[in-house]
Amino acid sequence: MSAQTLIFCVGATKAGTSWLHQFLRNHEDCYFRNFKELHYFDSLDFGKTAHYQKYQATRLAGLREKLEQHPHRDTNTWLPTLISDIETWLALFEEQNADDAAYLGYVGYGTKDAKIVGDITPAYGQVSSEMLRRMSSLCEDVKFIFILRDPVERLWSSMRMTAARQGDAAMETCVAEYLNDQNDKLSASSDYKSMLKRMQAAIPRENLHLEFYEHMFTQDAVDRICEFLEIKPSSAAFDKVVHKGKKMELPSVLRVEFESKLKPQYSFIEDYMGGLPSEWTEKMVNA
Repeated sequence: MSAQTLIFCVGATKAGTSWLHQFLRNHEDCYFRNFKELHYFDSLDFGKTAHYQKYQATRLAGLREKLEQHPHRDTNTWLPTLISDIETWLALFEEQNADDAAYLGYVGYGTKDAKIVGDITPAYGQVSSEMLRRMSSLCEDVKFIFILRDPVERLWSSMRMTAARQGDAAMETCVAEYLNDQNDKLSASSDYKSMLKRMQAAIPRENLHLEFYEHMFTQDAVDRICEFLEIKPSSAAFDKVVHKGKKMELPSVLRVEFESKLKPQYSFIEDYMGGLPSEWTEKMVNA
């Protein structure tokens, strides 16, 4: 099925990738598994296959229990499909076993009647240029979407999600670790500059679509994405919130510190994109 396009959505957490996954999964020209974030390429690149397999096995056990206790388990379709998707994924890939052909089959390339198939795993933005080249050459037509969100707002959203899931104390630890350069994961996911430089080195520019998160929940942005993917324009549920974090205002003192640490990111994006969205600059302490 050579007419198919394989797409990757990469970048960072808390930048709208779950919303985009739902939009594309519901589009008539696309096929996506219920299971988002396969972590295939980053686990191979960073030697973390066993880690992700253990995580998904634990998640699978929790989902089975959730389905068993669900008040409408006999009519629920989402959970059984998600459980089946994860079960199939775990069965396909054993520890440190790289099988790109099996991966392509899993995401539907050559097996599903859809113009677009893909994998939305934000962490792929952190893989090496060599791995990005491998991804880019998997099949005849491979495209990438990278969503850029105001670095401070994205960072704070990630921390608020930690508060929602693990409590305020865990979030306070995240803040302290980030400010003291002790949280490599948060630092890496905020490093747009390094991500885009690796993409520049590995991906043809015409195969990379950049979209600002602050503009994404509009018909114009969705139309741009559809045009890039060469699929039919479609309306979207712009008011649907996915993975909402705890509602907390960013203290002004933290905004100043975050903005200072992230200044190189703002400068790079401004040069790379020819300017910054007003939604970013209006919130800056030192615009």
